[in-house]
Amino acid sequence: MKKIYLTLSFVIASNLLSAQNKETKTADKLFDRYEYVDAAKEYLKLVNNGKSDVYVESQLADSYYYIFNTKEAAQWYAKVADKKNDAETYYRYAQMLKANGNYSEADKQMAKFAALKPNDQRAKDFKSNPNYLSDLKAQAKLFDVSNADLNSEN
Repeated sequence: MKKIYLTLSFVIASNLLSAQNKETKTADKLFDRYEYVDAAKEYLKLVNNGKSDVYVESQLADSYYYIFNTKEAAQWYAKVADKKNDAETYYRYAQMLKANGNYSEADKQMAKFAALKPNDQRAKDFKSNPNYLSDLKAQAKLFDVSNADLNSEN
């Protein structure tokens, strides 16, 4: 009897997993081929059709991350970061927040990343100098940009 229940539960679980794979098959194939723009469109179709879950939102956020669409990536990472405790998600979310100029929230996400992966070099660098922004602003300018006489208006 135990074997029947075990086998039945395995079959049900595999059907549930394959159902998600069927839904995301096209988008996953595009993502695996590094076609992130098209993959993002396919994942958005799934979201708009109500077939969204943490996996789809995470893949969507990663797609935008890889094409450096910072606003969209940050929006989707914000949704994923509440549900998924993956260190790399927090790191990528922090990078997108920094790119958008939201440094205080980026530091919070980097702190979460550092707590999950304390031995990672990126976490060590963050912990060693959490006030890196003021250090960067204090550096002297290395060069000045100005118009030359031979430049046109264009």
